[in-house]
Amino acid sequence: MGVQDLLVVLTAVAYALSAIGYAANFQRRGETRGQIGCWSLILGWGMHSALLGTLTVATGKVPLNSQVLPSLCAWLVVVVYLYLELTTKDRSLGALVVPIVTLLHLLAAFNLAGLEEPPRVVHSSGWFKLHVLAYILAYAAFAISCVSSIMYLLLLGEIQKKHLGFFYARLPSLETLNQINNRAATFGFVFLTGGVIASSVWAYQELSQLWVWGKPAFAPLLMAWVIYAGHLAARWIAGWRGKRAALLSIVGFAVVVFAFPVVGVLFSGKHPLIR
Repeated sequence: MGVQDLLVVLTAVAYALSAIGYAANFQRRGETRGQIGCWSLILGWGMHSALLGTLTVATGKVPLNSQVLPSLCAWLVVVVYLYLELTTKDRSLGALVVPIVTLLHLLAAFNLAGLEEPPRVVHSSGWFKLHVLAYILAYAAFAISCVSSIMYLLLLGEIQKKHLGFFYARLPSLETLNQINNRAATFGFVFLTGGVIASSVWAYQELSQLWVWGKPAFAPLLMAWVIYAGHLAARWIAGWRGKRAALLSIVGFAVVVFAFPVVGVLFSGKHPLIR
């Protein structure tokens, strides 16, 4: 087993152990369970960083293609999640976020394990790299925003029914979940905006077109930008909070899921930005 294969396996094991730790902490709060989840996640992220570094050294470029993107997305989800965990001092979201990280890494692991020659990037333009990295950071933040929104609705449902049970005993307050949703959505929107700008510049360089957002491969990204722009405008201008903001986050992430994994990966042949 080579270094690359070993790192793939060890990263998957660390993420799986972290998912178990966070799930156990969610089931029954305990400092030891929470620490196992957190430190296993940090350890997995460290080995994951080494794996991505190995691929970058082997190819001479950051491997921004469909084979590695799920793993890179998982790496960035961890970055965003750890930031939110440290700033909110709450580990509840880890029970849903870390399994997503583990699944994304495993999706890429099947492509990377046993691969003799690391995948190479077709495009090397700086704008191409910028647009891909910006989108992945945005997707990572939106995923966490969506998870916090789902938890918000579950907790709100118990409170409205005056049946304070499973979720009330395990989730942070509605205010904390609303704060996480707002921070993650704002973080994601900033990077989504950067990605849209970088995509426009790169598409102009490659396709010599000023406007490409009417094409099927690009339109969902613009739609996601409009939804999240409306989401943040509703918060800042109209004062939307709580249930309506949570529903907007879930709808926005559904569009993002369609825009990237469905259009970008499953139909990559129709998308000039991904090979």
